Amino acid sequence: MNKVKFINKENLRIARENIGLDTLSASKKISKSKIDLVFEWESGESLPTWPQITKLAKAYDISELLFFSKEIIEKNKTIPDYRVGQDIENDKRVKKLINLVLKRQKWLKQKVKADIGKNILQGSGKHLQNPSQLAMLIKEKLNISITEIKNISGVDSRKKVLNYLTQKAGDCGIFVGKTISYHKIGVSDMRGLYISDDYCPFIILNRRDAVSAQIFSFIHELAHLFRKTDAISNSLEFRQLNGNVRKEEIFCNKVAAELLLPESDFTKEFYDMSDINNMAEIYKVSKLSIFYRLKDLGKIHKKNADNLEKEIKRETEQNILLKNNKKSKGGSHINNMRDSNGNLFNKIVSSLYFENKIGYVEASNLLSFSVEKI
Repeated sequence: MNKVKFINKENLRIARENIGLDTLSASKKISKSKIDLVFEWESGESLPTWPQITKLAKAYDISELLFFSKEIIEKNKTIPDYRVGQDIENDKRVKKLINLVLKRQKWLKQKVKADIGKNILQGSGKHLQNPSQLAMLIKEKLNISITEIKNISGVDSRKKVLNYLTQKAGDCGIFVGKTISYHKIGVSDMRGLYISDDYCPFIILNRRDAVSAQIFSFIHELAHLFRKTDAISNSLEFRQLNGNVRKEEIFCNKVAAELLLPESDFTKEFYDMSDINNMAEIYKVSKLSIFYRLKDLGKIHKKNADNLEKEIKRETEQNILLKNNKKSKGGSHINNMRDSNGNLFNKIVSSLYFENKIGYVEASNLLSFSVEKI
């Protein structure tokens, strides 16, 4: 079978890195051979055949012509990584998620840039150096009421609060979605993700996390958005106790804490586990978030702090494990993808389809389910 006579090795490499694959993983997508073909092509040791080029272009989701173009293709932007203790192998899954978001942003700008306009909230709080001031700005601009949150009750109260908050963001042109189940991104690998864009900023939450923790992570990522600091996050700490936790993460955690757990609400000298349990029901956030907030305010007695933290962390890990074990037994693909895509993205794609501005195949591919079932 005839091989191509020339290939742009730089474009081969960039296209592969843009979807978060190493050369061997990319090779496995196009061949059953154990030989790392993609490495050989990128290094110039050999050249691919035309059928191999077709398979590779499909795997990278780009045009075959880009492999032969003299113009270097655009690299995906680098998202600052603020995580602690992440796993290198699992980073590939996070990169796939980032690539998906970047593709959606590119598509949205092509289709609706003129209609949606620039997002005026993004970066509007970067001049504020006080977490309380930024928390106040976010509440004001998104019209968030802590009183409303505290008054939401019932079995699904936390889901209702998360929906309340994400709807507020969607109304302001902020795209909010969740990780896709088949990416299998663990909570320790990522709790939240924010990727800036002048027209369609995205916040992604980890669907495997407890809903109460997603609420806190969402406000944390909103803080990143108002400061326009792209980020991959997984920390809940409020103090520089861990040398690996970046100052930006601590700042955004403090913003989330001040917004969801206002300092003025805590009037007791010290709080114990019973208090933390009660507050988790009232404020709808995780016990761990409440513990760190109280500890930061000096409201946890030093002699109890270590044991309380261990107990809450153990309970949190057990709850997350139980939650994910239940989900692994099944669930609707369509409902999961609706949740992962987010309301605003679903709404825009379906609207364009029903207005006959895009076709059925394009719309369904974007949603990962039939657009007729939206």
